[in-house]
Amino acid sequence: MTHSIIHTRSVLSTFSEASAPGTVEVIEFCQGDRVKRGVSTALKCLGVTLVCLFIPGAHFILVPLGLLLTPVIVFMVARIPTKILSSNVSCPKCCVPLAILSTKERYPLYENCSTCHREITIVPT
Repeated sequence: MTHSIIHTRSVLSTFSEASAPGTVEVIEFCQGDRVKRGVSTALKCLGVTLVCLFIPGAHFILVPLGLLLTPVIVFMVARIPTKILSSNVSCPKCCVPLAILSTKERYPLYENCSTCHREITIVPT
């Protein structure tokens, strides 16, 4: 039986010629966890669709839309193999830590510095 694995990956944040090293903690989902995430997402989508049944008038559009979009959303969620959990990356210009939100791991990542408002590119090393 395989389990999801948490990795720490080295990355480099760059802006123009300046760069700073950092790390990103990533979870790699096993097939079983990907299926669990898909089922959980399906239940959430169908729950929202069920609530839409009680909205007068709008339920004629929202319920069929929910039933059509649920498989698409589940398919997209179940296909995500890795996800960023946390990061230790700083801006190469002002050295302020960057807040990388929990997202799919796909490089290059582009983040804006909250202090100097520069767009920082994050690539694996």
